[in-house]
Amino acid sequence: MILKTLPCAFGVAGRSSRRSPGKTRRNFRYRGPLTMLMLLGATSLSGQQHEADKAWTEGRYETARIGYERVLQEDPNAARANLRLGILLSWKGKLDSSLVLIGRARIADPHDSEMRLAHARVHSWNKQYDVALALYDSMLTEQPGHRDAELARSQTLSWAGRLEEADSTYRVLIEKDPADRDARLGQAQVRAWRGKLEAAEQAYRAILERNPQDADASAGLAYVYYWQGDLAQARREAETALAVDSLHRGARELRHTLTEANRPAVEATAAWSNDSDRNTSFWQTLGSSAVIAKGLSAFGSVNALETSDPSRDATRVGAEAGLSLALGRVTLSGAAGARRIVPEVADPRTSATYRARLGYRPVSALGFNAGYSRSPFDEIAALMERALDLELLEAGFDARPFTGSSIYAAGSELWLSDGNNRTGVLAGITQKLGRRLSVGLFGRTLSFERRGTGYFSPDRFSVLEATASYHVDTRTWGGSLGGGLGGQQVGKGGAAQTEWHLEGRVGRRWGIGNRIELFGLITNSAVSSTSGAFRYRSAGLTLRLGL
Repeated sequence: MILKTLPCAFGVAGRSSRRSPGKTRRNFRYRGPLTMLMLLGATSLSGQQHEADKAWTEGRYETARIGYERVLQEDPNAARANLRLGILLSWKGKLDSSLVLIGRARIADPHDSEMRLAHARVHSWNKQYDVALALYDSMLTEQPGHRDAELARSQTLSWAGRLEEADSTYRVLIEKDPADRDARLGQAQVRAWRGKLEAAEQAYRAILERNPQDADASAGLAYVYYWQGDLAQARREAETALAVDSLHRGARELRHTLTEANRPAVEATAAWSNDSDRNTSFWQTLGSSAVIAKGLSAFGSVNALETSDPSRDATRVGAEAGLSLALGRVTLSGAAGARRIVPEVADPRTSATYRARLGYRPVSALGFNAGYSRSPFDEIAALMERALDLELLEAGFDARPFTGSSIYAAGSELWLSDGNNRTGVLAGITQKLGRRLSVGLFGRTLSFERRGTGYFSPDRFSVLEATASYHVDTRTWGGSLGGGLGGQQVGKGGAAQTEWHLEGRVGRRWGIGNRIELFGLITNSAVSSTSGAFRYRSAGLTLRLGL
């Protein structure tokens, strides 16, 4: 959240180069008009500065902006005008431009405390955490114990993901002044981000006992309830915060999220795929979900698939229904259904489907999951004739050990009704570089006990690739473009081959819970195609509507 911190006024007056009038009548006539013009210019500049300062003090920021822009037209180096215009730009999210203006203001007085604080804050809002921390450290070296610098440094540490350090520095501030509300609020937030939700709840409640009208504490407590899965209590606390401050950004965003989470929705997807073995498929799904009680939601879907290859066609239709339960750090979901499979040259059949998944997140930066599923092996027309079923057991974890980084890994075993089985592991790491770019490394290996008929089943398949993705998200539009490049080996004795993939999506959001999205993928990874083809393509459209 960007807090509108107002630095104090700076004693920077307009400057003029007044000269004393000459002692002779001739010199006075020559210099008099020039001197008068300079005096009028200085008076005009001083008046504009005064009016802008007055508007700033009264909270009339648009009027102040106009005034400060006029000041800079006369004196581009005016420190106060540069500083406050920079702050106004930071509130609008124009952080790079803000840093230029604040940096220009600091040239006039590099050691001014308020300017240094503003400069460091905007760097931290711009996610330039190392730069911001260096500025705070430099200031605290010269002015040990500067409370505002210590507090802002603690906030930056928390935003940088250095939560233990942030918790420690907040603790020092609280020891100095147990009534320091901002330090207590920051510590509560850090505890929530570390997954210590009970401690965070107690900390927020302690703040509200002192001041029941503290909107920030109410909003923070609302998020704690949300992460605990108590959506009803989260909404009540968010509404309490908004009753105090109707423009509170965090409370407004949470209310929007809760409204979307509780709103029944229907989602439809239509997609196409094709591979170099000339397997072509069209599939459609239509699903719906709704919250039915605290932490409990229901979902269901129907689906259809039409698939063909050069010698046969086949179709299938199916449906499933399930429940999802959130109990604090534990989530559990399960679903059951059936599919009706109609091959072209074999007898139709109906096969049951069911799946279950358990998730456990002891802290926000670490999660574990395990799942089991049973379904027919019916991805292409040739397999629908085989009447195969498969059972899959998998488990894994994900972790965020450092700022912007994530590590994940999973293992699985698959059993087919023809007696074959497959084991596999995968792992990856990603790191954000800035706000939109991520890079990573992904690896996977799998092996079948024996070669099966009609499906890709090597004695070993391995792939290792470097990945990169670029994301753009606004309030209404979002999209990403990603890809990977590496090598793959099919079979223990197979030769290494170049492997690559390219995928993208673009979508638009509107209202509460509504979105439409286009997506596509192309790859030469052998494991992407059920038949092991060395070209696989897919594209589709998803539409989600809140009911």
